[in-house]
Amino acid sequence: MSAAPILCERLRSPPLVAEQFTPTKWSSAAEKARIGNAILRFLAQGMPAEKFNKALYGRVSQMWSHIAHFNSLGFRSAWFASAKTRHAFLKHMVDYPCWGDPAFTWSDVEREIGQRVRENLLVEAWAKQARDEEEAHERAMLEVLMKKHGVAAGVPVVNRPAMQLGLF
Repeated sequence: MSAAPILCERLRSPPLVAEQFTPTKWSSAAEKARIGNAILRFLAQGMPAEKFNKALYGRVSQMWSHIAHFNSLGFRSAWFASAKTRHAFLKHMVDYPCWGDPAFTWSDVEREIGQRVRENLLVEAWAKQARDEEEAHERAMLEVLMKKHGVAAGVPVVNRPAMQLGLF
């Protein structure tokens, strides 16, 4: 029932470069740029769960105050199972204040990716996709329930007047 993914190649342009980032004791500026570009590629492709690989999980689960969700499958099911969860992922990303000194955290990468998501209106696009997906699901459910209860389509449903039952 899922609609086509929202693709946004503009996220990747221009590519992130090492000069934009501060190295940490544990990660070089080049590594920050490389992983940042991989995250942007994943977002630009519409966040397909099957492309959320081990390297992305290892880094993204430590960014934007995410938690590991036990493993990558748990993380994927929490954030990439539907348009609604993808919208929540992006909303969390752009609302996050990017705490920390870039010399010790990836806050500089978080800030840059969040800004690109904001500029390309991806949160709004995924919100609409989530609403459309939910409406399609509800309409399909309505059709099933109408058939189950013998209500013909287009026939107005008349509410019976409320009746007070006796207390005893």
